[in-house]
Amino acid sequence: MKRKLINVAIGTAIAVSTCSAFAGEKVDVSTVITKAEAEKILGVPVKDAKGRNKEGADGFYESDWSYHAVKCDKALVLDLLVAGRDAPPDLTKTMFSVLPPNGGKSTKVGGLGEKAIFYHDKSGLDILNILKGDMLITIGIHGLPATAALEQEKAVATKILAHL
Repeated sequence: MKRKLINVAIGTAIAVSTCSAFAGEKVDVSTVITKAEAEKILGVPVKDAKGRNKEGADGFYESDWSYHAVKCDKALVLDLLVAGRDAPPDLTKTMFSVLPPNGGKSTKVGGLGEKAIFYHDKSGLDILNILKGDMLITIGIHGLPATAALEQEKAVATKILAHL
């Protein structure tokens, strides 16, 4: 009886930790980085977040949100992509490997996920991409100097990663 109780307790612990791990991957980034936080990051009032959370039957998940300034062209863009179980092997690693687009220059950023890079996109965004397991996180800022954007993006990334 004691052995059976121990097996049940261990099984429950494994199930709870597994469910927690999967639930942690499906983070709504607009609740992690709120409108008030976006205003602090950009230094101006922003409109309500626009975007969506999308989930597929195969485990695919994307949380894609942005905050835009009320009166100027500043913006904060957030995207979390989790490859589904039916995705091609190493999908997010492959996606990360082709960044930045069109062979642009990037700078490696340490201390975030498995790999992280920072670059200026032709759309005007300063972008931080982070690879962590089967997840690809993209954070973009428009309207701040590149060094300030990178520091803000690293802080945002740290907060998002803490929720995974």
